[in-house]
Amino acid sequence: MIKQILLILLGLFFLLNGVNHFYNTHILKEYADKRSLIAPKLMVILSGLLLIAGGLTLITGYFVIEGIIALCIFLAVASFMLHKFWAVKKRETVMMEAMHFVKNWAILFELVYIATTLE
Repeated sequence: MIKQILLILLGLFFLLNGVNHFYNTHILKEYADKRSLIAPKLMVILSGLLLIAGGLTLITGYFVIEGIIALCIFLAVASFMLHKFWAVKKRETVMMEAMHFVKNWAILFELVYIATTLE
């Protein structure tokens, strides 16, 4: 029972972040553009859809493994494409990007753990 509640909460985290991609597309597009992402607006929209779909799989319990795989792909790609702390000069930006990089990998590892413990 507690695991289902935690999966729903984690799913809500991804769902809300995906919805945020649509409410703040222009801000996230600018951020992606600064990171030299190819087709930044399209990538923001696609990543938003991926986050929403992955979040819904965790919330509903349907296609959970597929959703976890999609979320892990998103987190790995976002880490290396957006949070390139090694390529930034400003110390504050380095610290912030490194924090986001590590956070993404912590969530990715959590998702892998969840996938290995599903019944």
